[in-house]
Amino acid sequence: MALLSLRPRAFRTRNPGRDAETDEARFGTISNAVSMALADARREREGLGQRLNFYYAQAVNLMDNSGDYGRREREDEKAIGSAESNASRARQRIAHLDIQIQRLEELLGQVDRTLAPKTMPDEGVA
Repeated sequence: MALLSLRPRAFRTRNPGRDAETDEARFGTISNAVSMALADARREREGLGQRLNFYYAQAVNLMDNSGDYGRREREDEKAIGSAESNASRARQRIAHLDIQIQRLEELLGQVDRTLAPKTMPDEGVA
């Protein structure tokens, strides 16, 4: 068994167009995954926004329909506190989602810039 071949092998490269297609497909996969994550985060934020409004409306309704602070029933106070607590958690999650959405948008922009056709130094010069 000879480790070295006496016959030189020709170095072959792929067609540049095929390389470009492979690169585009690779980054396209990343772009699709980031786009799906971005859509999911936006849907979650929208749903939480609706629930946040519901929690605030629930707390206001309970406060309007119960006695003054010092004379409210214990059940009413507990329900108001629960609505406020739920609203607080929803607000915190929305803040986290806003940061996540911003980062995903930045990441998607980076992937899109990578996929954008690059101009050659001589192109575009009249």
